[in-house]
Amino acid sequence: MGTSKIKLSAIVSGFPAGFRPPKPLPGESLAQLVIRTHAYEWLNCIERLQEEFHASQELCSRLRKGDLAAVVDPVVKRQIERFMNLRLPSHERTLRGLAEIQERLQEPGGLNQLWPLQLTEIIWPRQKDTSGNTEAEKLAASLGVTVVAIDTLEPRPLDLGYLLKYVHGAYLWILPGGSRLSGPTTIMALSRVLRGFHENPKLALYSDQSYCMIYRTSALRTLIASGKTLSAELRDNARMLQEATFELAADNDPICRLVEVESLYGGPQDTLNKMHLSKRSSSRIGETSWWRRLLGPK
Repeated sequence: MGTSKIKLSAIVSGFPAGFRPPKPLPGESLAQLVIRTHAYEWLNCIERLQEEFHASQELCSRLRKGDLAAVVDPVVKRQIERFMNLRLPSHERTLRGLAEIQERLQEPGGLNQLWPLQLTEIIWPRQKDTSGNTEAEKLAASLGVTVVAIDTLEPRPLDLGYLLKYVHGAYLWILPGGSRLSGPTTIMALSRVLRGFHENPKLALYSDQSYCMIYRTSALRTLIASGKTLSAELRDNARMLQEATFELAADNDPICRLVEVESLYGGPQDTLNKMHLSKRSSSRIGETSWWRRLLGPK
């Protein structure tokens, strides 16, 4: 492999199946919902504001009561906004998480020294706002995201074949909007998966059996060149790749999920401890559980 970087592209899709938007209680704001559901983390945030950003005791006392109107310092306000944004399931938090990973991978040394990975681009297919509001697009552009405008009033499945022209990485990671990433831990998980691709040139598709899939880009282009039409459905693409003699893989352990959607917003009920990524369970073509769930009985 030498010192060449493994190039990965990311496409952020719509919200995942089963997604539940935040629903504040009557008379409650979204910020108050976050404070209520992340009470312990909120107290830690206030302590950090006091120690690192010199927030006054009076302000901290009001923040403990959920009084955000008392915040006037722009630095403190940005920290609070960051806290809220990371705990609300929006495309913004997913894009920010990817941008952070992209930046970390550009830093010399560290995790990137162990496994030279590069997040080549972040692609966001975005249906235009009928009101003409372009704030989301501007935010995405400020993060270095490639926004692909979708000219339709009706939601449509992901057109993977069309989006491939924006993909320059050797591998393509598809993840849902609204999901949360965990920086270095996500990088380690991605590196483990991509190492599996590097060791097996026939491997064309990986699923974490939750929200994410990673394709070998050249395998998708091979399907298109043979006259196939790529699908928005993992199952359909998996079948076509198998018929083209490629191999598939997946993890059976929820610890290996690449992203998280909290149970409050429709995610799984189990609690993930992704620091134990070495506890890996993988199934490949011909083995039972994942293969049969993905493609049905043979």
